[in-house]
Amino acid sequence: MATQAQEIKKIWHIKALGPTSILELRAIHSTSKPISRLFKGESFASTDNLKLAFEKEALRLNAVGYNVYYVMNPIREDFEDSSAKDKDIAYRDLLLIDIDKVGHKGESSTDDELEAARLLSEQIADYLESEGWEKPIQMMSGNGYHLYYILDGLPNDEKTKALVEGALRELAEKFNNDIVAVDTVVFNASRITKVPGTIARKGLNTAERPHRMAVVL
Repeated sequence: MATQAQEIKKIWHIKALGPTSILELRAIHSTSKPISRLFKGESFASTDNLKLAFEKEALRLNAVGYNVYYVMNPIREDFEDSSAKDKDIAYRDLLLIDIDKVGHKGESSTDDELEAARLLSEQIADYLESEGWEKPIQMMSGNGYHLYYILDGLPNDEKTKALVEGALRELAEKFNNDIVAVDTVVFNASRITKVPGTIARKGLNTAERPHRMAVVL
């Protein structure tokens, strides 16, 4: 099994970067204020240096108990604020389909719930492929499964927002069951998503509901 330091590098299979890109890391803790960190490409000697700085800070915060996320879609290169909002997204290059358990929202998934999410993710991926979609990037998020579809730089506007929201609702109506479901609220442009290689900490870490590392498949 890959180490956290090895697994986190797979984020770059999902997140595209250039020399002037801006990354936002978001860290959330059950008993502390959320933390936002910006990584601006222009501040680093190379994109590789930017990646290393992001990885180091994500793993540091995760090690002290934070759940760690990043803003999924590209942030405008003229962004000057502290934390990106929908208006600050340049365009959409990713669609996230997030499959998670229906109940026990404040706790980690059981192995059975996680397996149900895996099976549903495969059903959805197979269905979309039959409809002409490309194969997604798949990730076990710690408590469920993510499918990431690469978009062709769709504009960040109300039409695209409605398109994404409608697609998620349609999949939910078609595939949801009593154990796991498609999250229909992840349609906003500035959506954050889990950093692979980090431990998903939700509730107590027990044998039945353990904390797990998010891994790209």
